[in-house]
Amino acid sequence: MKGRKFFITLTLTFFSLCVLVSYRNDADLLKAIVDLVITKLRKSLVNSKVLVGIDKRIADVESLIHRESEKARLIGLWGMGGIGKTTLAEEVFNKLTSKYEGCYFLANEREQLSRHGKVSLKKEIFSALLGGVKIDTPNSLPEDIVRRIRQMKVLIVLDDVYDSDHITDLLGAVDNFGSGSSIIVTTRDEQVLKANKADEIYHVRELTSDEALELFNLNAFNQSVHQREYNELSKRIVHYAKGLPLILKFLAHRLHGKNVEVWESELDKLKKVPPAKVYDVIKLSYDNLDRKEKEVFLDLACFLCRSREKITIGYLKYLLKDGERDNSVVVALERLKDKALVTFSKDNVVCMHDSIQEMAWEIVRQESTEDPGKRSRLLDPDDIYEALENDKVEA
Repeated sequence: MKGRKFFITLTLTFFSLCVLVSYRNDADLLKAIVDLVITKLRKSLVNSKVLVGIDKRIADVESLIHRESEKARLIGLWGMGGIGKTTLAEEVFNKLTSKYEGCYFLANEREQLSRHGKVSLKKEIFSALLGGVKIDTPNSLPEDIVRRIRQMKVLIVLDDVYDSDHITDLLGAVDNFGSGSSIIVTTRDEQVLKANKADEIYHVRELTSDEALELFNLNAFNQSVHQREYNELSKRIVHYAKGLPLILKFLAHRLHGKNVEVWESELDKLKKVPPAKVYDVIKLSYDNLDRKEKEVFLDLACFLCRSREKITIGYLKYLLKDGERDNSVVVALERLKDKALVTFSKDNVVCMHDSIQEMAWEIVRQESTEDPGKRSRLLDPDDIYEALENDKVEA
């Protein structure tokens, strides 16, 4: 507490000496001092968190926000589930709030909309920006609210948006907000952003190997003296996670304080069953696919992406189409790409993150946990043998 008071006092004194000659109006000077102190305090709070590899990502998003400040802009943060979109949005929001007249962060829009409904969320958002407001209609805004927000520079975050209509349903037209406003939307579906003509789309990607190891160690050991004993095991977990923060944090907290035998056991278990929390988070992207898209996705995950050979988009279209005239696989592949379930490389090779692939395998296993022969697809040699053996017995 004493350290913080000293920091604030020192900052105020230093800032006052530097800017006193530049500010003739006491109110302007006071506002500038408050803004600086808030910024410094937020920065110190951010640095106290266990956040690895996020500084560059924050800087990237900030550069997109400030690229053109004359109009309200829609900025999208897009990527697979568990990749860190929400964390990035939170840090950008906390860093920039002092630069806006009104701010609002709607966490987990998917869940909030289901729980509270559209009208209730709209009231909450605009009451936070303007004070108490009355909104009764689900698809439009009262004229007096539109007139007031046109005069305001606001920062709004809509987190985990899965339907392209929800942005305008909740906020109205982005152009309704004042000059310099920023609307940040996190989503797993790039089409949500394209359909709303996002000004910028930032693809949130996996952590590098070094970043992943640092994040895992910070959460698993808290600088413990025993960290060296677990170094090789930590590297194996990082290799398994493939740069996904959700997995790294989950396993770090799960293994914190456990002995080597437990770590080894956990790694063996991961070969058979993905962590339930990770599975549930990633599966949300699969749940929003239609029947054809699900079929194509499972075929990709269970058969084609398991091959060591590179599978091109053209070859996939040929393999997965139902008949000579069937072309539905083209749009299915595009939807999987938009949903960040697959990626297309520059040479048109289709790739899938290991955690997404494991989620697909678990979906197939859950079709029949006891009898592999009742599953739509067979992957494990032991399951194939059991299914054939049972079929032979029944015959």
